[in-house]
Amino acid sequence: MKLEKSANMIWIAAIFVFGSLVGCATATPIIGPDGTENQLISCDSVQLCYEKAREVCGGTYKIVNTNSETSGVNGTLNIQTKLLVKCDRS
Repeated sequence: MKLEKSANMIWIAAIFVFGSLVGCATATPIIGPDGTENQLISCDSVQLCYEKAREVCGGTYKIVNTNSETSGVNGTLNIQTKLLVKCDRS
């Protein structure tokens, strides 16, 4: 019984670690510079931003603006990328 519980804990830890390595991307609707709805995509890598933009927009989109911030503490490096995109609804 203890061995089974220990194996389950290892699987849970592995899933958590894998999930944290995969990365994260979020989309927030905002009003863009032209007064229409745009999506602010924040992510850990440019590729994740592009994938999230395609997902949110259902395919095609136009990049309105980009921003990338780099930070680091004690030898770690964190790059946060943001894309402001306008979904192509035509």
